[in-house]
Amino acid sequence: MPLVEAHRDAFSLEHELDPKEINNKQHLLVIGSAADESLISSVDYWKKNGISIDFLPYRVYELAGEKYFEFFALPYDKHKNPSDVKGVLFDTNRSWDENSIWSMMDNSRLEAYGDAKRFVHHVHVGDIVFFSHKWCGLIAAAKVKGEVKAPDSETLYRDVEFLTPIPNRKDNKLLAMPFSEVSSKTGKSFFWARTIKVPYLTKNEALELVEELKKYLHRT
Repeated sequence: MPLVEAHRDAFSLEHELDPKEINNKQHLLVIGSAADESLISSVDYWKKNGISIDFLPYRVYELAGEKYFEFFALPYDKHKNPSDVKGVLFDTNRSWDENSIWSMMDNSRLEAYGDAKRFVHHVHVGDIVFFSHKWCGLIAAAKVKGEVKAPDSETLYRDVEFLTPIPNRKDNKLLAMPFSEVSSKTGKSFFWARTIKVPYLTKNEALELVEELKKYLHRT
């Protein structure tokens, strides 16, 4: 079957496209291991030289005795090695419980609840987490220092060490860096609807955002 006919049938078009309208712009998607530095470098080189190309990584790793295969679609987490320190914007689960934020702040914890509790496993000791409070912005940053714990069937948490001032429920105002400011400072567009706001930040990006958050909270 000619391509123009197959295209018409596949997309239920009334008429076939003119042959010169088919394949007039190519885009290449390369799927490869997140650890394949030479391939990643090649894709970066081609992109810089005007080729319309994207790299979609996958990785295989072991966590707590279980083997995992992880594949990314755009926009994806560019963090290559799960053991590397990363920065993670993590939701305070305000929709689950309005007061969950204070359980985290008062007890120096990163918590998640219900169906979202599995995301606690996505951060590791040494990672830098930013507490993202719905309708407000980033309210604090901390370094993960504890293993995953389960105080009850609906909750998982990790202990953290705060790197910014800790919000106090007795204050009349909860200070926060707006989400628009976060995107402006990092140059990234985050998927705000998730418990974990992908993409992740590199260690250097996370440390820079910590300093920006400190300045913002102090200024306000």
